[in-house]
Amino acid sequence: MRPMMFALLLIITSATTPLRAEDDVFESIGFLPLPTNIELGAVSAVAVDGADQIYVLHRGNPPVLAFDAELDYIRGWGNGLFKVPHGLRIDPQGHVWTTDNGNHVLRKFSPDGQLLHTLGTEGKPQAGADGFRSPDDLVFDSQGNIYVADAGNGRIVKLDASGKFLLEFGKKGKGPGEFATAHSLAIDAQDHIYVGDRGNQRVQVFTSSGEHLADWTGLGNPFGLVFFGDELIAAEGDKHVLGRFNREGQLVGTWGNPETLKLPHLMATNSRGVLFVSEVNGQRVQLLRRRMD
Repeated sequence: MRPMMFALLLIITSATTPLRAEDDVFESIGFLPLPTNIELGAVSAVAVDGADQIYVLHRGNPPVLAFDAELDYIRGWGNGLFKVPHGLRIDPQGHVWTTDNGNHVLRKFSPDGQLLHTLGTEGKPQAGADGFRSPDDLVFDSQGNIYVADAGNGRIVKLDASGKFLLEFGKKGKGPGEFATAHSLAIDAQDHIYVGDRGNQRVQVFTSSGEHLADWTGLGNPFGLVFFGDELIAAEGDKHVLGRFNREGQLVGTWGNPETLKLPHLMATNSRGVLFVSEVNGQRVQLLRRRMD
């Protein structure tokens, strides 16, 4: 599908799906279309690569789905691999990474679905440098290092690009640098790490070495995080809203309600100004953009 056709699709989808929440700048432009032979389960994550190809992780078969930049379905893979599919990210080389918080592992795939590497031990929760306990999310810094939200252990794990353990920070708790559940991650151009501390109702901000910088509050429980322009978008799955934080950590607006968002979770953006939101209970991926009026 040509770029002009993509724009036309968005206009048509927006017109036929008039979802809007009154309190913010976003508008829905529809949902990621699926082939008729695929039915989504609970959708936990969506990711976009450097060519604007879209990847979806859900609790159905096949669990990993790939779409081209024009929203056309390409392929799926991963049947039989996952226990609880959760996180999905694309590294700088275009590899597709997933977290399985039921089997306690990270998996690295090629863009066409070949399993390249597994970090952790299948079915065996671990601590220290040996593995993970219910990992939920991961991000990559400017040097290619990997940060893992190791939710079951209440910590963030830093690995090098090959998967070698470098350091960890955090523990279970409520204090600065402690986590109820380290559930989601985002990273900025300065390699500051933003952790959605679900249960403690805050986003915690750290340096790449684990120094605690700030707590951002006011929204509730952050299920998913992503930078969209100069703002950090946080998905609050309990309230079914998206919150917008400015760079000073102030909550400047929200969008959504239980009718427009059905447990928003992990998110992604593309180069065309589209925000993709996975919805666990909605069993769909919703597309948003900033309102033009």
